[in-house]
Amino acid sequence: MKKFFSVFLIAAILGIVCMLVVLPVSADGEETPSPTTTVTLDPVTAPTTEPTPEPTTEPTTATPVPTTEPTITITIPTVEPTSVGGGKGYIDTYSNVDGAAVSFDGTYECTTAQGTCTVAVSPSGTPVRTITVTKSGYQTWSGPLSRMPSDGEHVAVYATLNPIPTQTTVPPTQTGAIYAQSSPAGAAIYLNGNFQGYSPITLPNLYPGSYSMKASLSGYTPDTRLVTVYAGQTATYYPTLQPSPPAPRSTGTVSVTSNPDHALVYADGSYQGKTPLTVTLFPGSHTIRLSLPGYADYTSTVYVNANTNQNLYAAMSPAVFGTVAITSTPGASVFMDSNAQGQVPGSGILTIYNVPSGNHLFKITAPGYNEWMNTIYIQPNVVNPVNAILSPVGINPTPVPATGGFNIVSTPAGAEVFIDNLFKGYTPAVLDGIPAGTHTVLLKYTNYIDYSTTATVTAGQVTPLAVSMEPAPQPTPESALSPLALIGACGAILAIGIATRRLRS
Repeated sequence: MKKFFSVFLIAAILGIVCMLVVLPVSADGEETPSPTTTVTLDPVTAPTTEPTPEPTTEPTTATPVPTTEPTITITIPTVEPTSVGGGKGYIDTYSNVDGAAVSFDGTYECTTAQGTCTVAVSPSGTPVRTITVTKSGYQTWSGPLSRMPSDGEHVAVYATLNPIPTQTTVPPTQTGAIYAQSSPAGAAIYLNGNFQGYSPITLPNLYPGSYSMKASLSGYTPDTRLVTVYAGQTATYYPTLQPSPPAPRSTGTVSVTSNPDHALVYADGSYQGKTPLTVTLFPGSHTIRLSLPGYADYTSTVYVNANTNQNLYAAMSPAVFGTVAITSTPGASVFMDSNAQGQVPGSGILTIYNVPSGNHLFKITAPGYNEWMNTIYIQPNVVNPVNAILSPVGINPTPVPATGGFNIVSTPAGAEVFIDNLFKGYTPAVLDGIPAGTHTVLLKYTNYIDYSTTATVTAGQVTPLAVSMEPAPQPTPESALSPLALIGACGAILAIGIATRRLRS
């Protein structure tokens, strides 16, 4: 009888222990807070155990509350006032002309200096819709703001001002035109950032030179490229717009810091702002590039996971320099990154020293010749030769095809294709109209690791590219024991204990 009582006592104790383990666990495996921590009571219906006091004529006498009553904490939620106009963001307006007046929705804000002006705005204030840049002697530039900056963020706006043409300097017979026709039709056409109309459209009376063309249509990825106009000719712009892919449902963030601060941050080639800065990106691989005058560019590839943040620190190294030797028609004017560098002397060679390594835009002009413009990568510690051959105005050269294409296949098929961060469709894809040169090719597919590479397009040729994508590693979730599983485990322990006691007895 004593042995049986001992066994029953042990089983009862183990049962109580199991109840203490199980009861605080909710159905989703998380601990349930103790019900005595915070209790919100309705003052009308809340029960009380205090005894009813006897009627008394002394209003100052209070019935004492028994000391054995449980302590009741009433939580009153605090409603924070909604701040209007809180925080501070920045709109950076970049222009090719200094001294230009920048206005937000018709209100003057600042004047460009050294190519830019920065205006602080309130993220939660009245949104800025239209930005206008003007200067005497130049055509007015106007365009919409893509979005308002968040607190501490910089949003960039690029405005290109063109001189107002003078008929006395260039006869109308020496102008050209651009014919723009998009596929699908109806896209908005922009010339140097200025809206011109909807395709198909002909833009007449353009002076010889290179123009930035853009086609934009709702639901499609915009197309941007340079078109060169020759006197007496009509250049063509035939953009083929690709449907924009649906945005992923989740994003991640990268907090970028640098030494020194205020470095320009680019994510996949798109300007984001200045360090320190937090960039929001879609899941996958992304290229982060930091640029700061006097320092070499810093480039890193990060893999962004949904709903997570990671830190990226860039220690900027002092820039290395190269030398540029430009060969061209004597008397030609040379510009690098929109800054005048001088004229080619009688020897036909202009040498530019201490040029920071990296990509630079060179423009060379001479009276009676068509403008020459190209982007050149300057290698450090060497002399970089640049041979700019200028064609006389009025001569109709036989144009060499300046574009090629890609033929991209992937395993699995159906991957999203991005060329230079622009969505171009799904694999298998045959893409034409790609400018000759080196391009960044990015493939994305759900549950696969992003594939990124650089490939070269040769004018008039199609470059094949076959990609085998690797599945992304899938984390193994750790499942917590459910309350029923814990009860079953406790029951098994009790059964083993009772059986052991009986065998010993």
